[in-house]
Amino acid sequence: MVTSPIPVNEPQRLARLRGLGVLDTLPEKAFEDISALAQMICGTPMALISLVDEDRQWFKSRIGIEVHETSREVALCSHAILDQDHVMVIEDLLQDPRFSSNPLVTGAPDARFYAGAPIVTHDGLALGTVCVLDTRARKLDAGQIDALQRLASLVINLLEHESVRFEEATRSQEAWHLQHQELTAMAIAGLDLQVYIDPNYLIQHVNDTYLAYWGGTRRDIIGRHIAERVGEDAFRTIIQPQLDRALAGEAVSYSRKTDFPVRGTRHVEVALLPVRNTRGDITGAVMRAQDVQETRAREAQLQQTVSLLEQRTMEQERFIHIISHDLREPINTVNNFTSLLVTDHQEELSPSAQRYLSFVQSGGQRMSYLLDDLLHFVRLDSRSVQLRPVEIGHLVQQIQTDLAPLLSRTDGRVECGTQPMVMADESLLRIVLKNLVSNGLKFSRRGVPPMVRITVEETGGEHQIHVTDNGIGIATEHQQDIFDMFKRLHTRKHYEGSGLGLSVCRRIAQLHGGSISVQSVLDQGSRFTLHLPARPAAPHLE
Repeated sequence: MVTSPIPVNEPQRLARLRGLGVLDTLPEKAFEDISALAQMICGTPMALISLVDEDRQWFKSRIGIEVHETSREVALCSHAILDQDHVMVIEDLLQDPRFSSNPLVTGAPDARFYAGAPIVTHDGLALGTVCVLDTRARKLDAGQIDALQRLASLVINLLEHESVRFEEATRSQEAWHLQHQELTAMAIAGLDLQVYIDPNYLIQHVNDTYLAYWGGTRRDIIGRHIAERVGEDAFRTIIQPQLDRALAGEAVSYSRKTDFPVRGTRHVEVALLPVRNTRGDITGAVMRAQDVQETRAREAQLQQTVSLLEQRTMEQERFIHIISHDLREPINTVNNFTSLLVTDHQEELSPSAQRYLSFVQSGGQRMSYLLDDLLHFVRLDSRSVQLRPVEIGHLVQQIQTDLAPLLSRTDGRVECGTQPMVMADESLLRIVLKNLVSNGLKFSRRGVPPMVRITVEETGGEHQIHVTDNGIGIATEHQQDIFDMFKRLHTRKHYEGSGLGLSVCRRIAQLHGGSISVQSVLDQGSRFTLHLPARPAAPHLE
């Protein structure tokens, strides 16, 4: 536990606090109302108006706290008054080293959440706070934080007015009326439906949102039995059992579907919080209802989307099965028998028949290549990426072995050398590099033996794997299109391929959380760059 430092203006601060004559005074309804509003606005079981004295913090008003004061040494509010311009919000006291071992956290009242708005005089002296506490970690939105600051401002107004109220009784009564209106305005401005119900089930307060859903005016509602609004059956079977639990001291929450006269049928989540006076007696309950109709609709839409995705996944699996078995079998038959015809009977065929047979053979081979590339592409979305350090040089040696016939046919060569390790899925990276290297060998200039160089560069938090060739190059206007599916810049008569290889490369880069780019000059060559995160990262789908 960390004890808060003493403010630099401590003597002046204590003099002003004691000069107000508020310490150790009897409870007053105005301050109790402010605490109740703080509790209602923030939805917490505890709310206080705390004044920090020389060696203690004393509670002018308290809800949900039994003691009247604590020592200053353990006071959370003594920290909050150090920054008088901001509300101190500690979402989880157990996670803050200043408070994790504080007796108010480790013992009664078992505080886990704290928010305190400094009570600051008009000349800048912080006397205490309007604060709320909860037994669970939580957050406040901007509107709730602003409301706490406004309540703290009203408290200092009340304290300063209290010191002269005997001399200005008439003016004080008018001031309180205006302050009460401001407090009510803050309470009714919330987005949730709010209603304060007394132990006799009579409505004592509603906010504007409540009126927007139920209709009518406050004059029609205040003082009426809640059953008159919701119906006798709904009150007896749904609301009264929950409300009785809250009036017995229990915080209650439940969901229900309600037919509102103005807004129609809506799903709402309801919270009931007991309200206690300074003696600890329950004086009523605050009911807050949050409209979650849109959330429920989005959940239903999400479920429908998930079902659709599951259906499409099954369709994709059937498609993969068709490619793997139903299409491959006849294509393999065509390729096998055309190979037999070429081997055993080519000499028996006429020149035109031999030419036609070569067309059938090359077409079958292209179809086989296309099926392989399609399988690579459609299986990527169901592939989980396994990241680990990969040695590029070793991977390139394997690729050279795979491409040995192509290297021999083109008289090409591949250079790599020692390169830094990269974080990647080795099998997927092999597919990318094999595609890029084979392209560099195939798309070569006439009379120029192809040469492909692989290098790795680490820059800007990423690894850049460059695959550079000395081939025919790519025109500037086509460089953004080459990664599209089935995009070909050359006819099959000159260069073979399915038009899917670079699409597969781009998808693999995306699965790694990276990208692929190209720089190229016609008749000089191209450099493809695979951009991968230099540190392990969660792979994602786009």
